[in-house]
Amino acid sequence: MRTSEMLFAAVSIVVSASLTTACDAPAGAGDAKGLARAGEETSTFVFAGKRGSTGQTWRSIGPDGTEKLHGEMRLMLASGAERQVVEDVTLDVSGRIVAAEITATSSAPNELPVRLGLVPSEGLVRIVSGSSETSFRVPVDAPWVYTALPAGLPATPIAAWIAKRGADTAPWLRVVSASEARSFLAPLDQVVVRTETGTTVVLGQDAADTDAVFVRDLRLVGGESISRTNGPALVL
Repeated sequence: MRTSEMLFAAVSIVVSASLTTACDAPAGAGDAKGLARAGEETSTFVFAGKRGSTGQTWRSIGPDGTEKLHGEMRLMLASGAERQVVEDVTLDVSGRIVAAEITATSSAPNELPVRLGLVPSEGLVRIVSGSSETSFRVPVDAPWVYTALPAGLPATPIAAWIAKRGADTAPWLRVVSASEARSFLAPLDQVVVRTETGTTVVLGQDAADTDAVFVRDLRLVGGESISRTNGPALVL
């Protein structure tokens, strides 16, 4: 068995176990991931896709408005490959990223695990792929959003929510493209569109619909459609 396959299998077992446990937990059980603290508001959101994608997001909002997010997604791609994405993100009260770490693994034998670290306070993005590590500088002139980790990886509920939160306070967003090791400024209307029921977020070729609570639906370029199946203010 190749190294990348072994790593993917190990992550799959861990994520599968955590998703099974999470799906059995009641909505709001954010403390299951160690996010909840005294005085914090916690929520748990479950996602399911028509092709078999599954996911869970835990969110905790502190008394000062700081938002912590932990997400675990298993994405089933049109190619038949499966990708696991684990995200840990902290947003400040204005909705900007304070710190973020995203790890992606794939069942495809030639794709190495990739880890992305965003540190806006240092204007720095770090990428680890297998045994290789690179970094690049990113201006802090606008709220950061991330996409393309690695190339072709679909958007996640957390990535879409970050874009929505950033758009609430700024007319521009800085899109960090990990696969290209660069960033670029995007006008708000190229990423976020206000609708009667919430906000539509466009990340690359994927789109997501949000409501006042969290992400409601994801529509991925490969044809997969992922919907929130529980949580406050669920729209059916």
